[in-house]
Amino acid sequence: MKKFTYKKGKAIIRTLKEPKIKKKKLNIDRVIYFIILIGLFFWLASFVYKKTTWIYGNGQMLMKKVDVNFTNDIRVKEIFINEGQVVNVGDTLFNYFQDDFDSDASLILKNFDRSEKQRDNLQEILKEIHLKNIQLKHLKEQLSIVLIQEQQTIKLVLLDVYTKTKLDEIIHQKLQLQSKIKLLQNEIYLLSLQKKYVNGRTGSIVGGNSNYGTTYISPIKGVIGQILKNSEEACYKTENVMTIHDVEKVFIKAYFNLKDIAKVKEGSMVNVEFPDKSISKGIINKLYIATYEAPTEFQKKYEPTERNILAEIIPMNKEEIPEWGKYYKLNLKVKISKF
Repeated sequence: MKKFTYKKGKAIIRTLKEPKIKKKKLNIDRVIYFIILIGLFFWLASFVYKKTTWIYGNGQMLMKKVDVNFTNDIRVKEIFINEGQVVNVGDTLFNYFQDDFDSDASLILKNFDRSEKQRDNLQEILKEIHLKNIQLKHLKEQLSIVLIQEQQTIKLVLLDVYTKTKLDEIIHQKLQLQSKIKLLQNEIYLLSLQKKYVNGRTGSIVGGNSNYGTTYISPIKGVIGQILKNSEEACYKTENVMTIHDVEKVFIKAYFNLKDIAKVKEGSMVNVEFPDKSISKGIINKLYIATYEAPTEFQKKYEPTERNILAEIIPMNKEEIPEWGKYYKLNLKVKISKF
């Protein structure tokens, strides 16, 4: 049997080098594909959301206005105001000659007839104011009696002499009288404004007999828009001298597709998008019975003219009226929620 011997020496361990893993290159085509896919998804989601949630329409900002024109040819004598100026009821705007080519005698007679009519109107207004003041005095006397009765009835109700029903009747009577008094006071105020206006016109006619001229008085409170005529310029009956805009009466004329007629209702809340992308809220104040053709800027080119539902939109918040007025005659986007 051989003898086992152990050789002492360094052990040799053989190793294999691991292969290097190559880094995967960024696949640009795949990235672009995923970006396009995500974009299409969001566009489709946005399109479906808009179509299922909102009704869209086009609108135009407008104001109530007065076109100053005449049934006869006139010659403007002198204009006293400028474009953009704020005027009140009764302010003098300009002088004019209404019958510039008539004879002096006919002008005097016409001015006299007009002044007589104005005086008659003034007398009627003064008479009506006097009668309403008498009614007002009578109602105030009734109210003072009812107020005394109310105080007495309260004491008697506390003492269980009268029931609360008796007190409710007196309170109801008091409220009715207060309402009538307020209404009558408003009527008297309006008549006083009318009296001031007629007084001004009467004075202008009487004072104008020396040169046969007439003064035009502003019928509303507003802002002077375009002044289309100059001093000493003729204005024919088919033309306007100027326009007066009532800045407190701003509204949008909005046009909606006929297929949305079931959803467009009076009282619906509307989101208004202005040209500067600011958003405001309005309410449909009025729906027109007939359908109308939208302005040419809202019509699609090279397609048959469509008829639309026409609605009038006013601001939900009255404090925003001046802001709405800044977009006068501009086109806007409007939308109504379907839910």
